[in-house]
Amino acid sequence: MASTKNQQPKKIELNINDMNLYQINAIKQQLDQEIEILEKSIVDLHNAKTKFVGCFETVESFEKLPNDNQIMVPLTPSLYVPGRTVNNNEFLLDIGTGYYIERDRKSSIDYFNRKVQFLNTQMDKIVKSMQEKGTVRQSCLQRQQQLVMAQMAAQQQQQQQSSSSSSSATNQSKQGQIVKS
Repeated sequence: MASTKNQQPKKIELNINDMNLYQINAIKQQLDQEIEILEKSIVDLHNAKTKFVGCFETVESFEKLPNDNQIMVPLTPSLYVPGRTVNNNEFLLDIGTGYYIERDRKSSIDYFNRKVQFLNTQMDKIVKSMQEKGTVRQSCLQRQQQLVMAQMAAQQQQQQQSSSSSSSATNQSKQGQIVKS
């Protein structure tokens, strides 16, 4: 059985030169939405990275604290309670969804470094995807502009033809009136 974990998503190639203005506009709108979602993802990942960096710095700062030192322990982002350090080399790490692991300082720092590296890798992937989508979006904008200019030129040419045919008909009728007189 083939593994789906390492498979790349299938890429579909579309030729925007074969599309009408409505289709190109729909693709551009979809790209705008996707880029907006990716931008939000970058912000969310950056916020998570900032939290892990803060945790890393906190663990490092405990090296300098003696045991039985008074500290403020965060229960939530806005609620702190007084506490005392028992062992400044052992930490309880929240690994998500209510699970905690106990680690020493070195393992804790390593854990947070790995998390930061993972988030950096994910942000790099998202930035690359945003750049690709931005390039396609720019191509759509250029093609839209070409189609709009072509439509305007066709309308202008049609107006000139209709005005020149009506003016030549007017001239012919005037000449016919002069001949009749």
